[in-house]
Amino acid sequence: MVSSTKPPRSFAAYAASSDPVLKLPHPYQTAYHVQQAAAVDGSTGWYHLRRPADANNTPWARARRNPAVTVRWSQGGDAAAAAAAAPTIAQLWLLVYAVFTVRPAEEAFRLHLDDRDAGRGARDRLARQLMAVGLAVPHPPAASAAEGSTADEDAELLISRSAFWQGAGSPFGPRPAWAPEQHAADAIGLDLSAYPLPPPEYVASVAGSSSSLSSSSSSSSSLAQAQAQAQAQGALVWHPRRRTKPAPGSVLYSRWIPHLRETFSMVALDVGDQEHVDLFHAWQNDPRVSQGWNLTGSREQHVEYLRRVAEDAHQLAVLARFDETYFAYFEVYWAKEDPIGAYYPAGDYDRGRHSLVGDVRYRGPHRVSAWWSSLMHYLFLDDPRTGCVVGEPKYTNTPVLMYDLIHGFGLEKFIDMPHKRSALVRCSRERFFQLCPLDDNDKVMGGTGLGLVPKL
Repeated sequence: MVSSTKPPRSFAAYAASSDPVLKLPHPYQTAYHVQQAAAVDGSTGWYHLRRPADANNTPWARARRNPAVTVRWSQGGDAAAAAAAAPTIAQLWLLVYAVFTVRPAEEAFRLHLDDRDAGRGARDRLARQLMAVGLAVPHPPAASAAEGSTADEDAELLISRSAFWQGAGSPFGPRPAWAPEQHAADAIGLDLSAYPLPPPEYVASVAGSSSSLSSSSSSSSSLAQAQAQAQAQGALVWHPRRRTKPAPGSVLYSRWIPHLRETFSMVALDVGDQEHVDLFHAWQNDPRVSQGWNLTGSREQHVEYLRRVAEDAHQLAVLARFDETYFAYFEVYWAKEDPIGAYYPAGDYDRGRHSLVGDVRYRGPHRVSAWWSSLMHYLFLDDPRTGCVVGEPKYTNTPVLMYDLIHGFGLEKFIDMPHKRSALVRCSRERFFQLCPLDDNDKVMGGTGLGLVPKL
């Protein structure tokens, strides 16, 4: 469970504590700590004194207002030895991860690569590599002679928080580090990560889902009723053929949560795993959960429900956990084939999600901010073509609407679904990664000072 004390929020504080500044995602879980180094000549700290006024909002001025980080890897020896000691892209990625962990509110920082002994060759090569993987861009030039550029600016790169959290420079293969992927194809010796995403090949299917409790259930899901009605109406949807689902039981997403000092992860539910089914069965029969999901039933009925979800190409059943304790169930879906797709012009790769917290010990704003943002993060990382994440909470469900607004959603309109009046909410990729709400967020509408009071 979460520690009673907050983690450090400066490199000096991390160096003075035993807390790791970060841990790598699954399957590595390597912890990294900060050590105090000897003083370095010419160190300027986070900020230079020459800071443009806020009234100047040119790209150059915005860049200059960002903090600065200097990486120095040589303090003596010949040029060849200094070039050989240059950091790798993976090492700089770790540095960027640490900076955005300690300073999560910074949208960018300036990176100065400094090797006094190797000349410009090693530095320029490393800068080109960082730009090639999308982790850095050149420092914007001054807009006028009055602003004036300096030699420091010419040697600096701009590191974008948005690009980093979208996976730029991730050193563990073609997938972003936080979203590993394992498919059933791996069991037959085929590594799908070595191949490009399947191209869009369009098919027609009936909107809605086949996942619902059997007719012998003592109660029926309002969500399942809506899906069944959509199917009964026979509305066809033209959409991309969906790619192979992750292997049951595999980790879909993993991220160290600094303010909790725990790892949040998501696992593809395995209907053949007794523990997975037992958790779903117990949670759905909890009166607190059934008020929203209305999926009470026998174990056999829940197994059949989960089997239908597993067979439905547009849905994925997920269990979520902190460290090794499962606490929640999610269903994620492709919006175009879902009932919600009838209420707005759904993009081919828009995603949505339904969620429940089954273990009451894991409720509370400090927990919700971790898993709410992580679930959204996964949906954008899983397919780079996903432009929006959508939702349809009941329009009177104030706590859910507040958390959606905190994490970047906007209220599009109210929609009348067969089983409820809903608030159609939508968050674009650009909006989410502009905010990067992956920390213990202030309880305000994302990016503003408009206060909200969440109650989950």
